[in-house]
Amino acid sequence: MSIAIRMKNNYILIKELPQETKTKSGLYLPAQKWNRRAEVISVGKDSILKEGDEIIKTMGKGTEYTWDNEKFEVIHINHILAVVEDGTET
Repeated sequence: MSIAIRMKNNYILIKELPQETKTKSGLYLPAQKWNRRAEVISVGKDSILKEGDEIIKTMGKGTEYTWDNEKFEVIHINHILAVVEDGTET
């Protein structure tokens, strides 16, 4: 996804990733109050992250932002706990 916004001052624009609601064996998981996994949509010029990176973030530290009826979140780079490198959470 590409968006015409370039973030500044170590802020990044992210979009939450959908969470699994059912296990492979068919058990339904309870709804989570918050989502910690997200995709990086836009970063500043000197960021160590890149668009498309999958991250794990802290809870409740961002600012919600809506663009073309899609919900995004703006967070500071310090609120990123990890970058998911292989696409699976351990």
